[in-house]
Amino acid sequence: MSTNDKPDFGAALTLGRTLDLKLPDSGAVRDAHDQAQAESPPWLFNHVMRSWIYGAKLVQRRALAPDAELVAVAVLLHDLGLARDGSPDRRFEVVGADLGRAFALSHNMGERRAESVWDAIALHTTASIAHYKGTDVACCQHGIACDYGGVGYQELGDDDKKAILSAYPRLGMKNMLTTCLCGIVKNHPNTTRDNFIADFGLKYIPGYTRASAVDFLHQAPFAE
Repeated sequence: MSTNDKPDFGAALTLGRTLDLKLPDSGAVRDAHDQAQAESPPWLFNHVMRSWIYGAKLVQRRALAPDAELVAVAVLLHDLGLARDGSPDRRFEVVGADLGRAFALSHNMGERRAESVWDAIALHTTASIAHYKGTDVACCQHGIACDYGGVGYQELGDDDKKAILSAYPRLGMKNMLTTCLCGIVKNHPNTTRDNFIADFGLKYIPGYTRASAVDFLHQAPFAE
């Protein structure tokens, strides 16, 4: 697949059948797929698609039972904040979470499920919290972490890996994502100082500094 190809939702369902997965097929999931594809560069769209499919395979292998539609919507929309280049006043995860919740409400998924979509997107870079926020949120993070850093990748069969990467190739994701995150560091540094993006700032952006929790405590305006 070239960077100019735009696979439709049917391609995902076909891949799912190849992988012995029954992926959710609803108006909400189709619209989430289409919105992610419309707003994301090809490398980022392929990342969210792989995250969804990897997560579905891990769910299957681990015999978990999340809300498959909710997980699909959250994972497909989880990087809209990156696609929109972040925000001056909010972490990119929160930008995406707000968009995901509004999407869920507009598709009649209900208040409770919409809040779970918000949680899943807002926490997708914070595994140490996401894993304890319930099955739906944890399963979203599992798939995303698999594609980002290979967490759980060893659990997947070689044929499944080849099929997923053939359908949604990485397209230089490591370098593209690094460039994207460094752009957020440069343009919206105050949204990065207390989270994982600070690592990219410290490594790649001259003069960047991150917040110190120690300094925050000891510089507080109290006498003791």
